[in-house]
Amino acid sequence: MKHNKKRNTAFLYECLVKELTKAIVRENRARQTTTQNILKKFFHKGSVLKKELDLYNSILETKELEHNFSRRLVQETKKDYDLLERKRIFNEQTSLISKINKELGANSFSNFIPNYKDIATVGLFFQNFKLSAKKRIMLENNLVKFLSRKEKTLTEMKHLDNIEYNTFVKKFNNAYERTLRKEQKELLTNYIVSFSDNGVGLKSFLNQEIGRLKEAVTHELIENPNSSNTENFKKLSDKLDSYAKTPIDHKIIEEVFYIQDLISEVNKNERKN
Repeated sequence: MKHNKKRNTAFLYECLVKELTKAIVRENRARQTTTQNILKKFFHKGSVLKKELDLYNSILETKELEHNFSRRLVQETKKDYDLLERKRIFNEQTSLISKINKELGANSFSNFIPNYKDIATVGLFFQNFKLSAKKRIMLENNLVKFLSRKEKTLTEMKHLDNIEYNTFVKKFNNAYERTLRKEQKELLTNYIVSFSDNGVGLKSFLNQEIGRLKEAVTHELIENPNSSNTENFKKLSDKLDSYAKTPIDHKIIEEVFYIQDLISEVNKNERKN
């Protein structure tokens, strides 16, 4: 089933959030303000796109429901969606797409959205007036299963063809070449690739990288046992140890990302001294 991602309000919103995050990380105040203004303009309380986004989230952010309740929620949410003005939504989306193109650039639509497949499924279900009865039932069943899941997991993106993958990696490298450390780029690259190789490369990289970080923390504890930061480094060491017993998720990736930053700064200060 084909899906036009630019006509998916949840996707557009996630792209803007990604752009805002990147602007904050890079300390690009102008781009940060531009993105915030776009979000406020199109997703303020009472706007039709905010109402539509809330209906997306009522499904995407819900989990562990009984089967019958899941089906009821899907059906009732669809009824609420059908009450929205489709033409008004379309016109607002058109204005938003144009705004993003002009003020942030078309590359904003290439942002990597981990749960895109789930967002697309909800979008197809909401706009199913163009689909056959069989496909509508299939989509509803998929969403019922999604709402009944025991843990809130991201639907993995199983395949990226060579052209799409190479294009993405090139854009990624161009975007982060001067803003991230080498080890951070490697971490994020392996995380991206993990959605197409079932996480094999990511697990291997993390085993080595966590070992390197643990060694650096241990070195700091040995060299500076009475430092004012000793207690913090002990907690950091425990945190790194805990990863061996925890399934890899985006939270661990974020934590390792910032630990890499911390260790790099510690090493830099030691070289200066």
